[in-house]
Amino acid sequence: MVSVNFSTLALGAFALLSVFAILYGRHWREEPGRNEFALFSGASGLAALGVLLAAFSDGSYGIVTVAVAQTLILSGAALAWQGMRAFDQRRLDLTLATAGPLAFLLLTTSAPLLQDSFTARYLLAAVIGAIYTGLAGWELKASETEERLSNRAFAYRWFAGLSAVLLLSGASAYVWPPTATDLSASGPLWLTIAIFAIFVHALIAPLSVFLLVRDRLLVEHRWSAATDSLTGLANRFTFLEMLQTLSTKVRGEGAFLYVDVDHVKRINDHYGHSGGDEVLKTCAEIILRELPEHALLGRLAGAEFAAYVPFCKVEDAEKLGHIIHDSVEQQMFFLGGDLVPVTVSVGVAHGAMQVTADELLKRADAALHTAKVNGRNSVVVWADGQRPSYA
Repeated sequence: MVSVNFSTLALGAFALLSVFAILYGRHWREEPGRNEFALFSGASGLAALGVLLAAFSDGSYGIVTVAVAQTLILSGAALAWQGMRAFDQRRLDLTLATAGPLAFLLLTTSAPLLQDSFTARYLLAAVIGAIYTGLAGWELKASETEERLSNRAFAYRWFAGLSAVLLLSGASAYVWPPTATDLSASGPLWLTIAIFAIFVHALIAPLSVFLLVRDRLLVEHRWSAATDSLTGLANRFTFLEMLQTLSTKVRGEGAFLYVDVDHVKRINDHYGHSGGDEVLKTCAEIILRELPEHALLGRLAGAEFAAYVPFCKVEDAEKLGHIIHDSVEQQMFFLGGDLVPVTVSVGVAHGAMQVTADELLKRADAALHTAKVNGRNSVVVWADGQRPSYA
């Protein structure tokens, strides 16, 4: 019969979990706003302490080696579940997270049946552990459609798999309860499999979470590199790249709107750059609100925004330019206690299938240049015969 040395596995699991507890703790100190790091560190630390105490158990009941040890392990599973909730920006449920470990501790220290019967203790611990492990997997699965991370599927399947193993081992304990001789020897096969699975989980679970955190950081880095930090819109490089891709896929009429917030430098001089930033953020929100959902919007320069609207006729494009202009003009901007009027200049260009995206951009820029030369605070549509030389 295959057998494992429980004490050896427990000490190995203690070492692995301690390393992850320290690792997550360091990440939390570096980024104290990431509560998931604190929860994962706490989960690994509690589980590490629990398996260390359990290593000194001989299978018989002991307050420290059984009741406290398994309570700490279950608390680690509960905190790991809460860490998954924090990872996916869900509200923590500390009441339910503490209910299982607390119930196990109270029952094992007060109920004679649980003190006398290894089977009863194991069955209770397996069910509670399976619930928390299954909940952790469910949290990851529930957010799969919202955020696709390369290691998410593996992580939630792994947690779900361990939950199933714990439930099966609990059922096996009920059907084939071990005798005192079994516990003093190698133990029944189902117990050997369960102990080995828990040991492997001590390695794979925190590692899979670490990979998820790495995936999230990579996504955040790519997003940061592709967007404007002030407005959250696509930056110039990303916008032009997306424009080329979109324009080759969309065949038909399209419009390009070039929007410039008038006299932002004056606002910066009078109300500081924070005042100018507030104006730009609000203008970005207004433009985004007025554009169709399928439009592409980006911030190309300091006070300049550009939008590409596929399937847009010339009269609709001009109307859209006036809507954006009027919406900004009607918006109330309060800076330093003053009501500050803000206007925009809009250049509009329209083209059919044969007009390239680059040509549209140049035409819209030429129209915007005309609006600026004529005193700003206006909407100008590019007309045939204009020289698009300002892009």
